[in-house]
Amino acid sequence: MKFKIQTLIKNIYNLLLITALGLVAMPALAQLDDDVVITKDRKVELPPANRVFEKIPALKPTSEEKTMRYTFFDRKPKGVEEVKFNPNVVAPEGTKNNEELETYNNYATLGAGNYGRLLGEVFLNSNQENNLIIGVHAYHNSTARGPVDDKNSSNMYSKAEITGKYLAEKFQLNAGLNYNRDQYYFYGYRRPREDLDRKDIRQVLNTVQFNVGFENTAPNARVDYGIKTYIRSLKNIYEAQETDWGSSFRAYFPIITEKFVAGVDAEAYVTQRTDDVVDKRNLFRVTPTFKLNFRNFGANIGFKAVNEFDEVKKINRTMGFPMVELIYKHKGMLFFYAGLDGDIIRNTLGSMLNENPYLKSRVSLLNTEKNKEIYIGTKGDLSKGLSYNLRAATGNYKNLYFFNNYSPDFGDALGDTAKFNILYETESTRYYNVTLQLNYQLAEVWRTNLKVDYNNYETKAYEKPFHRPAVITKWGNSFFVTDKFLANLDLYYFGKTFAKNPTTDAIVTNKDIVDVNTEFDYLFSKQFTAFVKLNNLLGRKYERFLYYPQQGLNFLVGVNFSF
Repeated sequence: MKFKIQTLIKNIYNLLLITALGLVAMPALAQLDDDVVITKDRKVELPPANRVFEKIPALKPTSEEKTMRYTFFDRKPKGVEEVKFNPNVVAPEGTKNNEELETYNNYATLGAGNYGRLLGEVFLNSNQENNLIIGVHAYHNSTARGPVDDKNSSNMYSKAEITGKYLAEKFQLNAGLNYNRDQYYFYGYRRPREDLDRKDIRQVLNTVQFNVGFENTAPNARVDYGIKTYIRSLKNIYEAQETDWGSSFRAYFPIITEKFVAGVDAEAYVTQRTDDVVDKRNLFRVTPTFKLNFRNFGANIGFKAVNEFDEVKKINRTMGFPMVELIYKHKGMLFFYAGLDGDIIRNTLGSMLNENPYLKSRVSLLNTEKNKEIYIGTKGDLSKGLSYNLRAATGNYKNLYFFNNYSPDFGDALGDTAKFNILYETESTRYYNVTLQLNYQLAEVWRTNLKVDYNNYETKAYEKPFHRPAVITKWGNSFFVTDKFLANLDLYYFGKTFAKNPTTDAIVTNKDIVDVNTEFDYLFSKQFTAFVKLNNLLGRKYERFLYYPQQGLNFLVGVNFSF
């Protein structure tokens, strides 16, 4: 059995290596990563709060060297209710007896709430001490009713996945297979609609994805490298389909220890979208870089070559973007940086539906060009437990996209306001962005994370940047009230947005959004926890997208069990 596993791993390794060599030979690649990593001795930290809560494993107090990661994520709230919720099963650090906490490989959640909400989730994992680790995850979250017209605004989300990881002395192999099924309704129609049939406004998205990755983990390796590949198939009930195959390769070559390092990143995406017509859309990117690291100064210098191809739109071009970043290291853990960058941002049917699920059929897909972005920033630790990252940028977008309600019959009182079209500004759009993130971890009492994102777009083809808020603020807090009682408080603010009425052409203003949520967890034992989650405490039926009011005050009550 051991021989068969080793033979299988060897074959997969050879296949991945061949793919990597092919990628390097392609005319383009490398994806910009805004994550900034700072390594320092600190205790284990809870991750920044997000509207989608991630399961947090049991924590053990430790002072080992940990990595603090600032994540400038671009996740935007969907029009569909945020339903993914994994309550915390965590005993706070520094308990009275400072006892060792036992960890469990398996985890289950059951919950229910108003709007007919049902929640179920289970994690099953093999022994974490083995070289081969297998995990199974199943998830279901649904509502029988919604904010308007009862069942016409209900939703259901289900997921099943299996993941595997093989840990060897000098390499790590990861693989996974998952299936997602999202069901919801286009309930943004004009009311009343007595002649409406629910099946005519129903949408179902079925997504299957397989991924595999190989990473070198040998200590003090002469070359550090990793390769990943995935294939994803997306289908809906309106005969739209998208098949997306993506692969990435990275390698770093130390030339003078850590002072001078050469690297190469490569990506290749082969996509076929079928929605009335078949459209092949590919993108290749390659980025050679050099990193310089001196006592107080550092620099990253590179060049990004990107090739994009679209069969239907007759696009086949290769563009180059210089990359320069200069870094000054102040005493302690303070950094100041400035740079120049650019890229072609890949837009797919899957990425657009993830941002706005209420799209009409046969929407146009174009990649967005980010040209000559100039940025400055600073990051680091202000004091014990308090860290920050501040970044300001300006540049130009081409083919910046917006969402607006779509009406096939202009002037018709029953225009299809329930579906959205994608609008592109083909001219250059000047933009300004300022992002601030603060992270404070007073481990035994309070942990908080604040992110403020400001964006300004100088649109030319359209009166306003439709459905793009200028300000997005996310503030998450965790409180360790007692050894057994935990509380979370989250606040989300989204500035007002604009849209154009599809039947009158009048500009409509969506009011700003203030969404306050809280969660309480009580640990009856190391394995059993009860929780209460209250969403939208202010009870505001806000509209992230025009004509789509969201749920008012809603709650979820349930239990967690680890075994």
